[in-house]
Amino acid sequence: MITQDIHHLQQIKVQDDKQQQQSPQIVAINFNLHDQYQPEIINNTYIIQAFFKMIIQKKKYQILRAQAIKRRKAFEELIQTEESYMTDMTIIIEKVLKIVEERQILPQNQIQKAFSNIKQIYDLNKAFLKDLQDKLEIYRDNACISHLFQKYIPFFKIYFQYLQEFKIDQIIILRSEYQDFDEFLNFLEESFIFKGGDLNSFLIKPVQRLPRYSLLLTSILKYTWKDHPDYSDLKQTLNSFALLTQDIDSRITNILKNQVLFELQYKCFNLINVQIVESTRKFILKESLNKDINFYLFNDLFVITQMNEQTLNKEKLIIYSFFTKDTHILINEKNSCSLAILGVQVPLIMLKCKDDEQKLRIKQQFDSTIADLKNNQSIQQSLPRQIFQNYHPILVEILSITRGQELLKTYAQYNISIRDQFYIYKTQTRHKFLLKMEKMLKIEYKQLSESHLQPNLIIQNWIEDRLNKESNEERKVIVKDFLETLLNSHLVKSNPEYFLRKLRLPLNFYNRQPPIQKIRNKLQQAEGLKWNKLI
Repeated sequence: MITQDIHHLQQIKVQDDKQQQQSPQIVAINFNLHDQYQPEIINNTYIIQAFFKMIIQKKKYQILRAQAIKRRKAFEELIQTEESYMTDMTIIIEKVLKIVEERQILPQNQIQKAFSNIKQIYDLNKAFLKDLQDKLEIYRDNACISHLFQKYIPFFKIYFQYLQEFKIDQIIILRSEYQDFDEFLNFLEESFIFKGGDLNSFLIKPVQRLPRYSLLLTSILKYTWKDHPDYSDLKQTLNSFALLTQDIDSRITNILKNQVLFELQYKCFNLINVQIVESTRKFILKESLNKDINFYLFNDLFVITQMNEQTLNKEKLIIYSFFTKDTHILINEKNSCSLAILGVQVPLIMLKCKDDEQKLRIKQQFDSTIADLKNNQSIQQSLPRQIFQNYHPILVEILSITRGQELLKTYAQYNISIRDQFYIYKTQTRHKFLLKMEKMLKIEYKQLSESHLQPNLIIQNWIEDRLNKESNEERKVIVKDFLETLLNSHLVKSNPEYFLRKLRLPLNFYNRQPPIQKIRNKLQQAEGLKWNKLI
């Protein structure tokens, strides 16, 4: 028994010794495995790190590349706008100034008043454009362009003389005083030399140019990364432009504000032979109301137009009126976003604003304008000479296009609704009659060198060249705009018989007496409205 126990203990000891001997071997094996795979693990780690570094660098490159592309496009935009500017300046120099001087259409002192030092500006910008174009030919992503502006900034001060001498109504005054000059400009406008505008719309371009440079440089700087060799110099160039223009900013702002007068004159008032461009008239406010309505406020006049991108004339006159001392603006209690303009010479005009903020802004400016009007003796003295009239445009709607028949031929017949302030007329017309009316306009009025008719409808031959080539919807737009332009034209109103007969309208279309009941209804509607002044 004792022997067996001893034997058992010996076996246990032998097993323990074997386990102790095996344990170091196992550890050694594990270390050997680690040593064997360690280089591969390290290598894979390097590969992963390199991969992510590559992705980060690629992303940085893509961002920089996108910026570089946008920077080049911004530089190209600068050159394109400069080329367009110089094209317009060339028209002034070659087509106007040169001929006026050679033919002595104006006295030399009046030429100086009208054109100032525009020839010097032209020569300066011609050289500037050449340097920009040369730079574009060798342009690279790291190209520096700020030095070009730094080179010309001292010379841009010649614009100061032009800005000081530029007067918004100078050309209008000269046209009224010198008939040869007026006829010459009428010929140029009718020939579409000014691209549908007039000389004033070109003479204002130097005024717009210096602020434009700042905007274009800001765009280039936006896409120039901070470690670009031109970054700090571009910032310095922008600061130099700010110093250059800080003394004339108010002058530029006032001139550009009054450009609204020229735009409205051309788009809306030339058609009805009303002159709103005057040196004493100042632009104050423009607000876009509901239903694409624009409200313009001047120091003695307000204008309401309507936008329609689907028509050939994008902006059409709805109503305008000069102020009197009793003109005032009110707010409706029931509809807080509605305003009404009232006065002896002003009909009840309702404005529907987008929100309360816009309503208050319009009313405050309007009240301030009327207060200035009452306090300004010179404006008050001119009020009796103003033509107080309200414009109610004749509106045309193409109801449908049907097929008519003449002998064995069919033709497109336009079914039309024509509406004035009090009456609605239903009539029809066709391409043949529209074409005859367009040709008659050219025969009768082109001989008068009349530039007031809309050139996009008269000169460009919409009826003759385009009408039969368009879809029905496009035809409706062309016919609608043509007839509205024709019927609202002061020229047609002066001798309307031919056109009224062609449209099958009554010959007393323009002077037909309004129905008594409709006048009574309008008066009752005005008297029945409950308005309170805003306190």
